[in-house]
Amino acid sequence: MRTGPGRQSPTCRASRRFLPTLACVMLAGCVTPQSRPDAQSPSPTQDTTPTASPPSADSGAAADALRRLSLFRPLEGGINTPLTHIQIHGYVMVDAAAYSSRGLGDTQFSLRRADINFQRQLWRDWLFYADTQLVDGRLELKDIYLRKQTPYFGVVTIGNQQEPFGLEQYGSFRNTTFLERATTSALAPSRSIGITSSDFHGPWIWSYGFFTAGGKDEGRQQRGLALTGRLAYMLQTERGPYHLAINYSTRRYGPDNDQRFDSAPEVALNSGDHFLDTGNITGSNRVQRYGLEAAHVSGPFSWQSEYMEAHLQRDNGLPTLRFQGWYAFASWMLTGESRNYRESNATFGQVVPQVAWNGHGGGALELAVRLSRTNLNDHDVRGGQETNLTLGVNWYLDKSLRLSANVVHAVDLSKPGNPYDGKHPSALVGRLQYQF
Repeated sequence: MRTGPGRQSPTCRASRRFLPTLACVMLAGCVTPQSRPDAQSPSPTQDTTPTASPPSADSGAAADALRRLSLFRPLEGGINTPLTHIQIHGYVMVDAAAYSSRGLGDTQFSLRRADINFQRQLWRDWLFYADTQLVDGRLELKDIYLRKQTPYFGVVTIGNQQEPFGLEQYGSFRNTTFLERATTSALAPSRSIGITSSDFHGPWIWSYGFFTAGGKDEGRQQRGLALTGRLAYMLQTERGPYHLAINYSTRRYGPDNDQRFDSAPEVALNSGDHFLDTGNITGSNRVQRYGLEAAHVSGPFSWQSEYMEAHLQRDNGLPTLRFQGWYAFASWMLTGESRNYRESNATFGQVVPQVAWNGHGGGALELAVRLSRTNLNDHDVRGGQETNLTLGVNWYLDKSLRLSANVVHAVDLSKPGNPYDGKHPSALVGRLQYQF
């Protein structure tokens, strides 16, 4: 986990009251009775005013701004250009964090992500898709591909795309339960140029592809040639669906190549060096990755877990390196919604509240807890070992607007020579996310 004293991202120092205000707004908005249609609705003479004490002026102003944003919903549903027939969608994530080393009064702000994507239907049902993101001040091209549904190979995708590996990694960043993916992302392949086939039959869902090099993705860049695949099994029961999956990826770099494993922290607000980082490992020849997934949704309750390993073969008789990581989390939708499992690609989709926030009540409220551990220490490479405990709350006001807060505590940090070795920093981070 990265903490405050390092170098800072393109952020601005701002109000010390942001995080308390965010918490107050979330509580004030969610505890108000929801405006559900009811056959026995109260008469106009009944007193329906909430008994909770009124929020402060600061929280009232913040609540009013949220009310305007939620009710107005600018660009809701995206933009459809009439002449070129291009659909435009995107999202914005604005974060604020306070670190235990600085105190809650010192808040740091950041534009975590700003995304815009374009899609257009082409000749013979080919879909063109292009996605670009501003990530921590860096402009990155994400997905750029052509896609088509075929009779024999399912959905075929050609271009720069996410390799099919991992439940969190393969799913969309905007739909993750926590603000950041677990540190196991250090072991998963990122985006690269290739061709994939994805399909499902009964309870079986699969995706596989052949890949070469790609552009930078979260600061990482793939090289060499790879084969990556994911096979999932979805078991429907009376208590809800169970998800099981295995992942495998092999990538050959060739002799005299460097390979690096690193992970952004689970609070990604400043641009200092990552704690989990092997640096460039010289003589890297081939990496093999393995992954296991399990998840279950039972009404408003759900749990999810993954385990990953990466084996890096090196030249010149150097020993093979073995890195591993895992995470597990559980979540509870207090307002009765359920996480949306997408059978098309065996990932979780967007949470949509049963009753959208109307300015006074409604929305979906979720509580979650996660434990994660990643170890990048092996033989002569000391990339760090990190164990984090995260508590999270999400308030989905509607399908476009989401407020989230996470408390992240480093249970264990092990990296000899690093200033945070053996320490236990914590951070409180909040996010406003709007998508269209």
